[in-house]
Amino acid sequence: MSAEDSMEAASRLCAACGMCCDGTMFQVVRMQTGDVPAELGRLGLKIRCRDGEYFMEQPCSGLREKRCTVYERRPMRCRLFNCQQLGRLENGETTEAEAMTMIVETRTLVEQVRGLIEQCGLREDGQALAERYERVMSTPVNATLEPELIAVREDLEERMRELKLQLNREFRLPPGAP
Repeated sequence: MSAEDSMEAASRLCAACGMCCDGTMFQVVRMQTGDVPAELGRLGLKIRCRDGEYFMEQPCSGLREKRCTVYERRPMRCRLFNCQQLGRLENGETTEAEAMTMIVETRTLVEQVRGLIEQCGLREDGQALAERYERVMSTPVNATLEPELIAVREDLEERMRELKLQLNREFRLPPGAP
């Protein structure tokens, strides 16, 4: 596959996925040397500062229908990130069709988790998926008053465990990777 074909395939895969930007894979993106937090904030990105470190909250407010609206001015970390699927495609370890199948399978799992979170009473609120999950799971359930929630939360816990494993195995870079 030529470099141009690889870039076009990567673009199609990213447009079908968006999990690195929509709050599925990450809760925050740390700013890097060269990033200007004030400029990124003016683009509408949710830039925060804690203990002198700047970061962008996820889901990214620059993401619209799995497309980056600030692509040419996106943070450095976003410019440098390639998920495992893109790396495998580039190295010839997978095909575009195989990577697309993995994306579709994982996005289906994401939607199952989101649906179960909503069944537990927490509507979409602009927070990263892991934060929403933790909020639901940290809320006590009265088994006498809400017996149906016990089974829903057990299912949610299992689906979230599957999702985390899939994201770590197939998308996130291993610790220490560039």
